[in-house]
Amino acid sequence: MKFCFWQKIKSRYRWHPWHAYLLLALAPLLVYGKSIFFDYTYLDDQCLILESSEILDRADPAEIFFNDVFFGAAKYYYRPLLTWSFVLDWHWGNGQVFAFHASNLLFHVIAVWLLFILLQRAGVKRLTAFWLSFFFAIHPALTQAVVWIPGRNDSLLAIFMFSALIFLSRWFRQERLRDLIFLWVFFLLALLTKETAAFLPFLALGWILTFERRDFTWFKLGLSIAGAFVAGVIWFLLRTAALEGSSGQILSSLFNNLLSPVIFLGKAIFPFNLSVYPVPADTTWIYGIAALLIVSAILFYSRPWRPRRLLFGFLWFWPLLVLGSARPDGEMFRNFMEHRLYVPMFGLLIILAETENFWRQLNGEWRRYLLGFVAVLFALLSFRHCGYFADRIVFWEEAAASSPHSPLAQRNLGAMYYFENRQEEAEQRYRQALELNPKEVMVHNNLAVIYIDRQDWWRAENELKKELEINPSYDVALFNLGRVYFEKRRYQDAAALWQETLRVNPHHYEAALRLDEVLKLIE
Repeated sequence: MKFCFWQKIKSRYRWHPWHAYLLLALAPLLVYGKSIFFDYTYLDDQCLILESSEILDRADPAEIFFNDVFFGAAKYYYRPLLTWSFVLDWHWGNGQVFAFHASNLLFHVIAVWLLFILLQRAGVKRLTAFWLSFFFAIHPALTQAVVWIPGRNDSLLAIFMFSALIFLSRWFRQERLRDLIFLWVFFLLALLTKETAAFLPFLALGWILTFERRDFTWFKLGLSIAGAFVAGVIWFLLRTAALEGSSGQILSSLFNNLLSPVIFLGKAIFPFNLSVYPVPADTTWIYGIAALLIVSAILFYSRPWRPRRLLFGFLWFWPLLVLGSARPDGEMFRNFMEHRLYVPMFGLLIILAETENFWRQLNGEWRRYLLGFVAVLFALLSFRHCGYFADRIVFWEEAAASSPHSPLAQRNLGAMYYFENRQEEAEQRYRQALELNPKEVMVHNNLAVIYIDRQDWWRAENELKKELEINPSYDVALFNLGRVYFEKRRYQDAAALWQETLRVNPHHYEAALRLDEVLKLIE
């Protein structure tokens, strides 16, 4: 008699609904749990946390709600709830980095649970919804959103967008006022987390037309729209006040990124060509095209289709990725950062749920072996990829190795080597960055810092002048050139540069101190 392992398991253990939630929590904790001991990567996290530590410590609502997320001169990103999440971690963790990583894991688990609920409300069978959520929980291409601290922007967005859809569904099916209020609240929270949530009303309408047709009434739709409109106006007014009406050149960037979802589809189906900092020059379209063909073929053999569901999944996946890849400054294809796949993945899962007829044609035992193989493969790939976010040296060495044509990766690896007092290696990386892009910002300044340490004032002056030709408003280069002139006893020139530094950045306290010092010498 043939032994069936799964039948024995079923006969011995009784399955309870909460077991699914336990497994969906344990899987990512096992795969990503080591990230709690990780340090900062120095890709945005040092700006958002270390350089903003005084702001996080003060936790002034006006300062946070009426500022760009980076608190810098260039104001493009209005994401106050991301900052508030850092504020909470800063205080409960006493400024220790483990608190931020622990919260990232928690947010991911909550997002996975909500995804499991949402898939079931979309009519996906519970077992299918479990496996789709399980693969989402350990998917290698989503690693960045879990273990890179700023990646929580996308897991938080998923929490709020998924919650808004769940309460929208509850409102249409049960017509309870509290569900309607929660819908409005979570939509506002999503807007305050990331700008792509502005597309949620269109997606919500698609959800209603796809999954809530049986309970549809114009009254329910009208109230949903009214609250969403109020939330949108609140967000728009706050954002306008914080960013002073800055809109950038996002339309040109949207157009340039229309095909970027093909790249992300390849990362979702074949998560092998991953990078901590992926750039176009080192990213292949082969995986994306192959994934597109394979998904299309599986859908073809999964007929009959439910076109509304496929259309909803496409509209959730493709436009959200285009919006997420766009940049306010209009820059084209700067990178394909994998955390952007986090929320759009829900649309792809809705599409994959429609391939159930294809998988039924496989032998049941082979189907289980396939699921087990993919689960183990994804877990191993994620565990390995997770390690590249351990600290700033490991992160930028992997960035430079996996994206060798990225001048920024070479530049930042040089900066990390400089912090470790590995000046010769740092200088080599800076030279490589300039070979890739002679106009790469900050590189000449960083070279000048090395020469200042060596008291090679002539070379430092030469590099800083090159930097200011490329980036004339760079306050650090202005300040450093002032340092060089001060050492060369050109006090008038040093004073002029430090005055310009303070004009560009009034909060440059060291420039203010040095200016007072040199003015006394001049007098």
